[in-house]
Amino acid sequence: MTDPNSCPLCAESYDDRNGLRVHLEVEHRKSEIVSRLVDLDAAVADGSPDERATAADDEPPAPTA
Repeated sequence: MTDPNSCPLCAESYDDRNGLRVHLEVEHRKSEIVSRLVDLDAAVADGSPDERATAADDEPPAPTA
């Protein structure tokens, strides 16, 4: 399992989630992050339905606009 405070796009690591969030917002382009998420979603979709549900349950729901 990867370190939860390491950037999934590069080798940088951070002490807390906030540091990682700031790093992603500043150092990586949105298109790069979106492409990675789409690729990960496609990989999960190829797995069992239980794996997909578990991945979705790990994060709180996004706030609505």
